[in-house]
Amino acid sequence: MIRLPDLLPMRPHLREMVWGGRRLHELYRKRLPADRPIGESFELSGYPGRESVVASGPLEGRDLGALLAEYREELVGRRVWSDAEGRFPLLVKLLDARQDLSIQVHPDDRHAREQGLPDRGKTEAWFVLHAEGGRVACGLRPGVDRERFEAGIRQGRVMELVQFHPVQAGDVVFLPAGVVHALCSGVVVYEVQQSSDLTFRVHDYGRLGLDGRPRELHLDQALAVIDFAGEAVAPRSWREYPGAARGEAVLVECPYFRLVFHAPGAEGRGHAAQESFQGVTVVDGQARLSAGREECRVRAGDTVLIPASRGFGVEPAASGSCTYLVATASA
Repeated sequence: MIRLPDLLPMRPHLREMVWGGRRLHELYRKRLPADRPIGESFELSGYPGRESVVASGPLEGRDLGALLAEYREELVGRRVWSDAEGRFPLLVKLLDARQDLSIQVHPDDRHAREQGLPDRGKTEAWFVLHAEGGRVACGLRPGVDRERFEAGIRQGRVMELVQFHPVQAGDVVFLPAGVVHALCSGVVVYEVQQSSDLTFRVHDYGRLGLDGRPRELHLDQALAVIDFAGEAVAPRSWREYPGAARGEAVLVECPYFRLVFHAPGAEGRGHAAQESFQGVTVVDGQARLSAGREECRVRAGDTVLIPASRGFGVEPAASGSCTYLVATASA
């Protein structure tokens, strides 16, 4: 067995979506297939059929699912592995919304388990990378209960019952399972989530799918999982989060993942080993990542996987600073 490297630069799986566009190439030079709307770039994924692969080094070409099967707890960490059920626990994506996404909701772990669904639940978070006067839907308007929401569905007034918020680059949106939401036109985000594809669509504007047929709605399933009692949380800039003043803002700490934004300046930053793996995605600028005797060059839009129990350093390119996000699994 080949020794597991300290740095694993990743190459994404690209997913065509009816609402996708071309900005992942324009902003991050992703190699998109011609004339296809690409909505999702799976930067760090072991999800079956949508795996990201190692881009360089001795394991070049190996997909993340195969790596997990071979290296197990050495890759993700002992406690993460014990709870992973053989799957890489997180997805890290870049999303390009050329059109509004459907108004939707995701179930939690308990509902997925009780209903015998193929994935776990889906809690996620967005970091806004680019916004052209864009907005996001996040939660229901005050006073909207199940009865009022069901009536809104029958009357075609769902859009009136959802809260919309303008966003700009650097904003953070945390979306626990059960929160009604939608990414809207003009917005590009980084997303970290549980490794799940359970999405219940409530409203999709009568849009046709890539197959030319109306996209399926899941009204009964959605009504069963919407958290009508929960409070919607508006987007906030990363500068409002703990640690922002020192350029190390803790954006999310939840039972599934931790997300930290780093703006170290020209001096760079060292990162201690974690019990979990660490997924590093560059948001802006260029840098050199180093771990042990290994190093790699990265630029905005690149993602590198750091195996568990490995520290690493980030040194911005001579031309300036860089900013990046680090996602870890909650053990």
